Amino acid sequence: MNRCGLFLAALLFSHSAALAVATVNDPNLTVVQLTSGLSSPTTMAFIDTNDILVLQKNDGQVRRVLNGVLQSSPVLDLDVSNNSERGLLGIALHPNFSTNHLVYLYFTESSTSGDGGSPTFNRVVRSTWDGNNLVNQEPIIDLPATPGGPNHDGGIILFGPDGKLYIVIGDLNRNGQLQNNSSGAAPDNTGVILRLNDNGAAAAGNPFSGSAGFEKYFAYGIRNSFGMAFDPMTDKLWITHNGPNSFDEIDLVDAGFNSGWNKIMGPDSRDPQSVVDLFQLLGSHYDDPKFSWLNTVGPTGIAFLDSAALGAQHENQAFVGDVNNGNLYRFPVNVARNGFDLTGVLTDLVADNAGELSPILFT
Repeated sequence: MNRCGLFLAALLFSHSAALAVATVNDPNLTVVQLTSGLSSPTTMAFIDTNDILVLQKNDGQVRRVLNGVLQSSPVLDLDVSNNSERGLLGIALHPNFSTNHLVYLYFTESSTSGDGGSPTFNRVVRSTWDGNNLVNQEPIIDLPATPGGPNHDGGIILFGPDGKLYIVIGDLNRNGQLQNNSSGAAPDNTGVILRLNDNGAAAAGNPFSGSAGFEKYFAYGIRNSFGMAFDPMTDKLWITHNGPNSFDEIDLVDAGFNSGWNKIMGPDSRDPQSVVDLFQLLGSHYDDPKFSWLNTVGPTGIAFLDSAALGAQHENQAFVGDVNNGNLYRFPVNVARNGFDLTGVLTDLVADNAGELSPILFT
């Protein structure tokens, strides 16, 4: 899959009303509408250069955009529970898609035929692309959907450079050990990033493989996330992390990462609780976010532009969207590629108000 193309399409799949007022803070770039007619699109994947599969959250349909034209019929229609943040949420192509044609999907399964029923699971399945449709849905893993929903379902999935499947699910408003409450419920597959083989089994080398119930986990302490991406220059995993009424984050996720929720959001120095309050599993570690918004913006996707197509100054930099304002942010990555090279009011790596966002506002 062309990651440059994926980022470009993220720009192009804007609603036409938004495009009318979209401005790019680079005089050499413009925003162009690629297609229209989609209903509540969430994520997408390129199956060829001009051939894109796009997910529709509320009706469970996978739509195809071929050469910029939205095809009339869905290539798959799943029965989804779609209240709040539930629905059809994530898509990933197998690393060997060109030969095995496998496509992975994350969705909230409806207990009844059709859309809108009560949820059974947040389910990951793999399907086969036959050239026209997605067929032969095979369950990979079932994750919780109740109680505690209907939000914080996560849903972003992707294959890493190691060939393993990474899945993020939010906390579903739970308050257990995975949410850093030592006396809380035992591990329950919420608030985590899972790292699996392509068949759903725990991947070798996971950081908590010696702890019963934690074998599939790569990281925990995640409130919710709508974005994951690997830096193409380091193969390191980054996520966006959605806070409650303060402190959205961008996190660099190493094996064993504990993001701190629900004890810490934003830098530890700004939180009344501290690292000592966390549920510290053997092999875990806490790190401060690489960037935070004090006032929540609802960060969504994150992408590293591994191309000079938009200009050399943007190559291999990080781009993050937000749902609250319709903004796209550009973050210059530092030389070590373990954080951002920010100056002035953002030297502290926290945007304390909207006025401090101008240095990173891309569009």
